[in-house]
Amino acid sequence: MSEGKGAVARLVSDLKMLAAFEAASDWGEGKAMDRAFSAVSWDDTKVQAALPEYLAARGADRAKVDYAFASMVSRPPREEDHRHEMIHTWLKARLWLYNKAHPFEIALQRDAAGAGGIRRIAAMVSV
Repeated sequence: MSEGKGAVARLVSDLKMLAAFEAASDWGEGKAMDRAFSAVSWDDTKVQAALPEYLAARGADRAKVDYAFASMVSRPPREEDHRHEMIHTWLKARLWLYNKAHPFEIALQRDAAGAGGIRRIAAMVSV
């Protein structure tokens, strides 16, 4: 499965809609939130197929996808609007799809204190 150049464009488009949704939410702009939510790529059949796989996944691949997502989106979903969490889950399913095609390379390094803590150095997503 090769996503090609369109994969990056679709990911960036969905990330833009997440940012637009969050900004509209910050300002209490319900109609703008609705427009941003509707503009997410909900009709992408490949992500639709990947969604149940992501939700059922456990282990290292799920952890890599969640880590890559957290590297890009540091704000947790708002509890007052379930649509925010839906967009997050959709983006994670998209990343799951991309990780299956082109496994992510996650580089971690022990912290300087040597206490066994791990800090993020880089999350490279090759799509």
